[in-house]
Amino acid sequence: MSTAGRVLIRQREVAGCTVVDLAGRLNARTYGELRDNLIKLTLDQPRALIAQVDDLDIAAEPALAVFSAVRMRTDEWPSVPVLLVAHDPERHRMIAGSAIRRFIPVHTSLNAAIEAVAEPPPRRRRNAVFLPLPSSSHGARAFVQETCRDWNIRHRLEDALGIATELVENAITHAGTALEVRLELRTGYLTIAVRDEDPHPAVLRQRPSGRLQGYGLQVIAALSRAWGCSPAQDGGKVVWAVLSVGPRRLAPFPV
Repeated sequence: MSTAGRVLIRQREVAGCTVVDLAGRLNARTYGELRDNLIKLTLDQPRALIAQVDDLDIAAEPALAVFSAVRMRTDEWPSVPVLLVAHDPERHRMIAGSAIRRFIPVHTSLNAAIEAVAEPPPRRRRNAVFLPLPSSSHGARAFVQETCRDWNIRHRLEDALGIATELVENAITHAGTALEVRLELRTGYLTIAVRDEDPHPAVLRQRPSGRLQGYGLQVIAALSRAWGCSPAQDGGKVVWAVLSVGPRRLAPFPV
């Protein structure tokens, strides 16, 4: 099940959770690839991501930080819990005594891990697909405006429109592929995410002169509680931003 220089992932769904069996050697060389692959698995927002690690060859205890890195990178969105399962008593003691135990729970069985997963808060989601055309910016704004009206969060409409416009126009300019706009409302927060087929990450860079490139991302950073860029399973990426919507009166579920 393992090959040299890689950590292999076998995944399945159990009780709404994504369960992954990991095999191979986890070290400094494989750390980054495993982190990115696990992040990809959270984007579909399962109840939890549960990693079974009995067959994982852990080079050194610090390598376990890959799991806390996944949790921290996805904490604001998609906010999917990460849990570990180690059936072997010695392996369980090693992880339970490590630094990551403060951030990532470890269980002795898959059933125990699933039982420990809390039900996720209610979420509302809407998706719309657009072509990489200038007119798509207007279409995305109309989509966001209608959704914010239906979800009774008009008080944050201006900021939501600003974020959506920058995300969509950034995707049109730099990715040039079909794009999907995803809106998600959970208690107190609105997430605006744009998925495209270009794997290159969206980053805020600074010119040698000191002036910032990617002004749109600067706007997003200023308006949002948090923003980020995550690799997608299909080889593209998802750029997302979380906006605090504060107290509001929600429309009845479902919408």
